[in-house]
Amino acid sequence: MKNNIKTLTIITWVVLLSTISVLLNDMREFDFNQFKEFQNWASTAGKNESWFNSKNAIQWSYYVISAGLFFLSGYLIYGFSYFLSILKEVENENYFSDNTIEYFKKIGTIFIQYTISILVLRFLLAAINKSTFNFFNELKAEFTFLIPAGLAFYILADIFKRAKEAKEENDLTI
Repeated sequence: MKNNIKTLTIITWVVLLSTISVLLNDMREFDFNQFKEFQNWASTAGKNESWFNSKNAIQWSYYVISAGLFFLSGYLIYGFSYFLSILKEVENENYFSDNTIEYFKKIGTIFIQYTISILVLRFLLAAINKSTFNFFNELKAEFTFLIPAGLAFYILADIFKRAKEAKEENDLTI
């Protein structure tokens, strides 16, 4: 069992490090010059000029939403890091600990929050860029598994909670 835990831990670390490198590469390729352009526009803009209808407002909105997408990707990576904590608990033979139950709930919450937040941000991004947004195409693109996986982790948390209660009752029985 210990060998399996070590293998799963190594696989989890490889997945975490590769997703972090992908996120860092995406951030490196992002055009951060938009922020400088916005600062230049803000210093020269007239007081009577409407900001919400300007090209710079659209660029700034795109910049903020893209930054939000980067943040949410980091948040998802953070959620995956809880797998390491669960593996540590299993390695210590604390299968039904309160920590394990809480980690399953946190992973489920992060998966569901990530999916909903990304859908909202992609909808806003499509509205800003005047492109088409098809809810069902976005949902099936990369998020199809995250909501069911999040719900599955909630179910696992409940199963582990009930197993812990049953174990405590059996420990009291002679």
